[in-house]
Amino acid sequence: MEETAYLDLIEGRLAAYFDIERPAEYQRHPLAMYASSSIRNERYFASKKIKVYAIENMEHVFIKTIDRLTERNLEDFWQMLVKAADELPVPHEEHMSTIINGIILTTESPDLLLQQIIQKKKYEKSFLFGLKGWVYVRLVIVNLHDVSLVHNKRGKEVNELYGPAKPTLT
Repeated sequence: MEETAYLDLIEGRLAAYFDIERPAEYQRHPLAMYASSSIRNERYFASKKIKVYAIENMEHVFIKTIDRLTERNLEDFWQMLVKAADELPVPHEEHMSTIINGIILTTESPDLLLQQIIQKKKYEKSFLFGLKGWVYVRLVIVNLHDVSLVHNKRGKEVNELYGPAKPTLT
């Protein structure tokens, strides 16, 4: 699968809920795509003047293309995601969660050592013991050549969303 076709596919999947920029830049890191979503839910009692509660969920997607993934490239991208996880959430009583998704597109499968490093990557943080929400980082490496994924534990939650469509035999 080509990079442009993959980005078009992901843009189509995210378009209903996300604001999308293509190409983009974050912290001087060039990105193939950046998408952000903000969802707010509220419950009322009897009328809209009596709000029972409100919940805000934020999600950010950073997609970067790297031809050959190295440990250094991975660490630079991971540090950008961790910095985003520290900067982007705005903890308050109505904030529930902020999710940072980091997607790396490559044409070569990472070697076994790099796959183990990817699977062990973890960043989670709660604000005021979770009362003001939390943030965590998902990391997914997409190999466009053989249509495979490598991800951290949280990244497994979005395998279907960020996995490239597998070719069908007819």
